[in-house]
Amino acid sequence: MHINNLETFKGLIKKFDLDDSNQLKVSSMYNFFEEATGFTSSLINKKIDSNFDEKLEIDDLVFSYQEFQTIYILTDLIQQKDDIQIIHKLHLTNLNNGSKDQLMVVKKVIVNDINLDSISKNKPVIEKDIFSAFKGLVRKNDCDQMSHMNVQYYFGKHNDAIKILFNKISSKTSDNLIFQIVNERCIFSKEVNLGNALEFIFTIKNIDDDKIILLTKIYCIDNQDVSAYFETNISFKIDEKIKKIINEIFSIKSSTYLNEPQFKDLRPLSDKRPSNKPSKKAFISCKKAVNTWDLDYELVGSSQFKIGCVSDAATHLFTYCGADYNWRTEYGIGSAALDYSVRYFKKAPLGMAVTMHTNFTKIGNKSLKFIHHMVDDASGDILMDIEIVAVLFDLKKRKSIEVPKDFRSKASILLVNN
Repeated sequence: MHINNLETFKGLIKKFDLDDSNQLKVSSMYNFFEEATGFTSSLINKKIDSNFDEKLEIDDLVFSYQEFQTIYILTDLIQQKDDIQIIHKLHLTNLNNGSKDQLMVVKKVIVNDINLDSISKNKPVIEKDIFSAFKGLVRKNDCDQMSHMNVQYYFGKHNDAIKILFNKISSKTSDNLIFQIVNERCIFSKEVNLGNALEFIFTIKNIDDDKIILLTKIYCIDNQDVSAYFETNISFKIDEKIKKIINEIFSIKSSTYLNEPQFKDLRPLSDKRPSNKPSKKAFISCKKAVNTWDLDYELVGSSQFKIGCVSDAATHLFTYCGADYNWRTEYGIGSAALDYSVRYFKKAPLGMAVTMHTNFTKIGNKSLKFIHHMVDDASGDILMDIEIVAVLFDLKKRKSIEVPKDFRSKASILLVNN
C-alpha cells in the first residue's frame, strides 16, 4: 500500500535560512524536514525518530531563492512488510505562473512496526472554496510558561499563511502584490501544545475593489479540533483580473486535514470600542524596540512582534494587579486570552522604540476586558490598538476562577468607559 504526496509542511524562507551566497542553509533544510516528520507523526499517530544521522541527498544545484518565498514538503508513505518508508520531498514554489515548482532535496525515514491502516483518522479530504495556506509544528520556542503556544505565534504563523496566499496570487499576476492588514480578530477555542501539528485554512468572506476579508481556521491534527478562528481585513488594489485569479485559486479543489469545512462568521463584538487614543491614566505595561529579527516581508515590525509586546504587557498588567509569578505559582493559577481584536494604524520600522499603554475596559465576575495602545515613543503616534477578553483559571481544574477582590480593586483604578 502506498500513499503519495501528502503535504506535511508549508512555510516561508526567512532571512536567517539563507547563507552569504543566498543559498538555503542545510541546517534550515533539516529543520523543515524535522517539521514534516513531526507532522507525519501526528498523521500516523506514532512517534517517529527523525534519524538525522543520515546525510541529505542534495544535488549540486544552485537555486534562485528569495526571502519569504514559499516552500513545501510532499510526503510519500510506502508500506514495506511491517515497516513504513517515509519519503519527504522539499519543493520551492515558482515565482511565475509559467514555471514549475522545483524539487530541491529528498529525505527518507524508516518507521518500524506500523501499518498504513492506522492513519485512517487523519487522511486528507478534498474541499473547494478553501486555501490550505500553512502547515507546521508547535515548536519549543513557540510555547509560554504554561507549555501552550503563545498568542504571538498564532498571529505570526497566521501572518506567514497570508503571505503564502499572496505569493500564490502574485505568481499568477507576475507582480509582487502590496497588501496591508488593516484589522484582524482572533477567537481562541482549544489549547495547543509542544509538538502539535497545525494547518491554517482560509476561505473568503468578502472581496471588493480595495479589500478582501478572510476567515481562517487553525486546525490541530493531534486533537482533531479547531484551536482558533481568525477574521482578517486586508487592503490592496483589486482589479477584475486579480479578482478572477483569487476566485480561481479558491475554486480549485484543495487537500486539507480539516474535518469541519463549514466556515461561520465570528460572534459579534460586544460593547463599543474605546478611543483609539490611550487614557491619561493608562498603565505603562511594556517598552520594546524593533530589532532585525522582528522584521516581516515589508522590513517593518511584524504582527508577531506587536502581539509579542501585547503578551509581555499582559504579564506586567496582571503582575501590577497582584497576579504575579509567585501568586500564580503558589495557587496554580494561569491566564488565558479568549478574544483578540486588533486594529493596525501605522508601521513600526527597524530601531523604533515603542511603549504599550494599557487600561481595563470591563471587569466581570470571571472575565476581564482590557485594551493596549502601542505608541511610537518619538512621535507619540498610535501604531496599533488591541482589545482583549481574558480569564484567570485554575491550572489543575482547567476552569476559570472569579476575579480576586485585590485584583479587582487594583484593576478598577485603570478602568475606563467604553
